[in-house]
This record gives sequence, C-alpha cells and structure tokens, in this order.
Amino acid sequence: MEPVTGNYTSEAQLSAIARETLLSAFDAGWADPRKVGRAATKAKILRNQAMESIAVRLGIRVDELEALGEPKLGHFLAIQGFLTPETHLVTSSVDKGVIRAIARAHSGPGSTLPVAQSGAIEVPVKGRDRTLLSLQVANGETGVVQDLERFSEAATFITMDATISGAYIPLGERWDSALFDAKSWNGPAGFAILAIRNSAQWRYPLPHIAPIRVPESSSLPLLLCAAVALENFNYEADDMVVLRKYLHSQILLHIPQAIAVASHENCLPHISSFLFPECEGEEIVRSLAKNNFDVDSGSACSAQDLQPSHVLASMGLSTRGHIRITMRPGTTQDDVNLLVAAIAQSVATLSR
Repeated sequence: MEPVTGNYTSEAQLSAIARETLLSAFDAGWADPRKVGRAATKAKILRNQAMESIAVRLGIRVDELEALGEPKLGHFLAIQGFLTPETHLVTSSVDKGVIRAIARAHSGPGSTLPVAQSGAIEVPVKGRDRTLLSLQVANGETGVVQDLERFSEAATFITMDATISGAYIPLGERWDSALFDAKSWNGPAGFAILAIRNSAQWRYPLPHIAPIRVPESSSLPLLLCAAVALENFNYEADDMVVLRKYLHSQILLHIPQAIAVASHENCLPHISSFLFPECEGEEIVRSLAKNNFDVDSGSACSAQDLQPSHVLASMGLSTRGHIRITMRPGTTQDDVNLLVAAIAQSVATLSR
C-alpha cells in the first residue's frame, strides 16, 4: 500500500527513487541548458537523456515532445495551436473544465458531443471542412477508456487529452497533438509533456518573438524526476483488472444499494467510482478520513470545492453519494477488504 495509510485519492507520494532523483537534480540540473559553459552543457545532456527516455516509453518521437511546466496551459497550447476563427471546435460533455473553458472562449463554431451511460463519447458527424476534435483518452472520474479508432476519421485535427491515461494507453497513429501529465505515472506535480505531431499546421498561440513551441518555463529537476518515475513505473495491468473486479464485487456485496459506475472492462483498472444514493459524497469522505482512509469525491477538475460531477451528470447518473477510489500497484485484496469495511460502516452510519 502507499506510504500514506489508506490513501485512495488520485494523488500519490513520489516513489523513493523519484524523490532521490529530484533532490539530486536540484544539485546537478540547476544550470540553464540553453547557455554556454560546462554546467550548462551538463544540464543539456541531462535534459536530452530524460526526453529520450520519456519518448521511448510513450512511443513518440523525441523531436515531437516538449517539456512544459504547467499542465493546464498545455491544454490551451495543444488545442489553440490548430484553431482559427473558422475552425469548428468539437469537445465532449465529459471534458475537463479547462477544455470546456477553451471551447467557450473560441470565437468560431463549436459543438459538444454527448456520452452514453457507458461513458462512450459519441462520434462527431462528418462533413465539416475544418474541424478540431479534443478527444479525452480516458476519464479521470470513471476510468472509462475511449475506443480511439472510432474517431480516426472524425476531424481534420485531433488533439488527445492523455493526462489521465498517461503511459497506460497508446495513442495510436491518428493524432495531431497530445498532452501528458507526469502525475499519471506517479511523477511530480506541475510537469507535463506536450506532443506535437502535426507541426506543419500547428502555430504557437501565445505572444512571442523567437520561434518556440512552449514557454521556457519547465524545471529540469522536475523533468529528470518525471523521466525516472516513468522508467520505474510498475503497472501490472492484469493484476489491477482482477483487483478492480474484486473491489466492485465486494462493494456491491456489502452495500447492496451501491451503484458501480462503469463496471465494464473498457476502463483504466485503477480508477473506480461508486454512488451511495442515501448519503452525501462529502459526508462519506469525511467519515472515512476519521478512520484514516482518504478517497475522492465530486468533480475531478473541481476537487477543491467538491462540486458535483459533470461527468456523471452527462452519463445520466445521479451525482449524490459519489466517491472515487484510486488503487495503485502494491494494493492487495486485504487492503481492499479493509477499505470496503470502512465504506460499509460509514454508509450504514450516515444512512440512519
């Protein structure tokens, strides 16, 4: 289990080797790799090695990757780089708030794709001359993974939101830009990787003088830490699938009124959402916290104020009594049993 007892939130502590790398990198990677000099040359070598390592593990050419210090800015760069006033921007009802905000600010035409109760995004209607589809690879609240092949011919440009799927799901061949968040492979917060495959059509959308693709704001120590975290990311998919099925079966066995969201197999196996209609999600979170179990509730992109999940609402589900559980490599069935017992006790108490 994670070093923080009972931690089933989306945030995880850095692994020991990633933490050691980060601390060492503050000493070794402090220089600016763009400058001339011995320290700068060493920093440039470290940077190139880290980017090569990340490229190999993501299955993307290193010249298509850029290090970025702000993941949310990455969404703007990935999308806005292809937008013109004439571009029809297509998003989905389960997209993050930052992407929906970009869509609202777009001066050109746009549309929002609905989702089925399974979480599958509807394929957009063809026939428009210039369209940009912002496609979420996997959802952070339900774990639902989209069938990317269904969208291969859906738009002129496709930008992938891979901030949750990370290294779990290959992007395939049909994409123009993509954004990754190092947190998805237990790397450091505040670091992202922007991939631009269609550089001929993409234009840097922020004010600039020199020809650049991202702001020069990323931290070399965070880059080194992210690379090491990805190199050591231990994700045993088959074991996690079995564990997810076990979690769902135990929740439904011990709490019959519970509703398992997206219980099918087309999901990231470490993310699960449940509804307990007789309780409030925030109450369950607080009750579990008293017993040293931490879980998430509400919208994954509005966690600070526990706003109801727009994702569940888009799927036609209630948002009442929602909790989200994130499991990690090393979680065992015994850990799950303890968590389920704590949830069952909290729900029983709060339902009286």
